[in-house]
Amino acid sequence: MDPLQSLGLTGYKVESALWVIFSIGLYALGADIAWHYRRPRSGRLGQWAETLKEWPHRHWLLEAVRFLYYIGIPYAALLRGVALPRLMGLTHLDWVKGIGLGTALGGGAFLLLALIWWWYARAIAALPLSARQRPGASLGDDSTSGWILLREAIYLQTHWAFYRSAAILLLDDYYAGVFLGFLLVTLEWSINPAWRTDLSVPWRSADVLMRWSMAFVTAIIFLFTRNLWLLVPIHWGIEMACHRLLASFSQRNNGQQDLSD
Repeated sequence: MDPLQSLGLTGYKVESALWVIFSIGLYALGADIAWHYRRPRSGRLGQWAETLKEWPHRHWLLEAVRFLYYIGIPYAALLRGVALPRLMGLTHLDWVKGIGLGTALGGGAFLLLALIWWWYARAIAALPLSARQRPGASLGDDSTSGWILLREAIYLQTHWAFYRSAAILLLDDYYAGVFLGFLLVTLEWSINPAWRTDLSVPWRSADVLMRWSMAFVTAIIFLFTRNLWLLVPIHWGIEMACHRLLASFSQRNNGQQDLSD
């Protein structure tokens, strides 16, 4: 018999926490390696890194690694039995209540975030040109297509649900567990030096703040709906609308700046 399972619920809590620690550790390792080798380095490892950067199929390799991390780890934890489908919001669902609350909360979240992003874009536009660059540029480029945003919503919501379920199991409390899960996500991101660097630059902080906002907003929505299946389309819809809104503001502001010049 598995020694952890023989300990009963306490064993499940311990193993679930270890899976989360393992996931955060992998993220920290990957983020540090990517940051260290963002510029050419000497030595054999540096040469391998440069060769990998020039490999024509590196994008597919990166996406395979990301899929294994965001989807593979939660799925393995579900198979292991330390991530519970009910706590992740996969089973025992009240669709009538969930759709009603999810739609209302999602609409309210979009209006709130739209107001915040309107203020953000105006604040960036008021900065000197050297600091401003292109306000909202990171939100208005080709990489923010609807399909890519949908993929990211699936990845992130699955990943966040995994951390949230472990926190709920550990604390045996939905309310405290949801917020502990959000704090774990924030802790994970704060380890990433690229995340911290982007956050310190006004015109590059948009994606970071958007993702952090979505983590918080969808955590609140989950607290009321407890339905992961609903969170994915809600996340996708809100983020896509906010991206388009900020990109539109950016283009209009840049056009006005060109006319004034």
